[in-house]
Amino acid sequence: MRRSPRVALAWIAAAIIALATAKVTAADVLALHRRARSLGPDVRVVLAARDVPLGARIRADDVRVVVLPRTTVAPDALHDAASAIDRVAAFALPRGDVVTARHLAGAGPLGLAGALPDGVRALHVVAKDGYRPPVGAVVDLFATFDSSVAPGGGSDRATVVARGAEVVAVDDPSASTDAAAAGATVLVVETQAAAVAYAATLGQIAFALAPPHTACCPLASGP
Repeated sequence: MRRSPRVALAWIAAAIIALATAKVTAADVLALHRRARSLGPDVRVVLAARDVPLGARIRADDVRVVVLPRTTVAPDALHDAASAIDRVAAFALPRGDVVTARHLAGAGPLGLAGALPDGVRALHVVAKDGYRPPVGAVVDLFATFDSSVAPGGGSDRATVVARGAEVVAVDDPSASTDAAAAGATVLVVETQAAAVAYAATLGQIAFALAPPHTACCPLASGP
C-alpha cells in the first residue's frame, strides 16, 4: 500500500529527530563518563545526619554514609561511620556536612576536654533559679555573694564573672538524684575561669542570655 507524500515526510522527519536525539544522548553520556573519570573513583564518605553541637559525643544515628567522587571530598574525610562513633565534636557539625578528622576530638575518657583549644576552659555551673539555657546559647554569668561567706559580698548588685560564655551541655534533672544540682557546662576564656569557679563555690550564679555574636569562644563555625 502506497503512503501519501505527507506520511512519508512525517516518517522521514521522525527518523531525523530520533537520530538527532540519539546523537545528543550519546554525547551527554560520553560527557558524564569523562566527568566521572576526571573526578576520580567513588568513595564512601561520612556525613552528619543531623546538626551535632560542639562538645557532643557522636552517636550512630548522628552520622550516615554516602558515595561521592574522591576529588570532591577533603583528604581527611572519614570513610567509615564507626570511626566517628563515640568521638567528641571539636566543632559544630551542620546536617549534611562531611565529617573530617579535624572535626573530631579524641575518644575515650577525655570527652569534651579533648575538644578544647588553648585558652578556653569548660566549667559546670548551677543557677540558683534552676534555669538551664539550651545547648548553643550564649550567656553572661552574673554572681551574687553573701557578705558572711565571701569577703566583699553583700552588694546590692550582681557581679559579672563571665561574658559571652557558650553553653555546650545541659544536665538532665531526671538523671540525677539531686535535681537542684542540675546545671549547664559553659565555655569561658581562661582568664574568667577562676572568677566563675569562685562564684560557683561561694556565691549564687544566674544565666543571662546574650547575643550570639558576643560569644567569647567562637568554636561553632568550624575549622
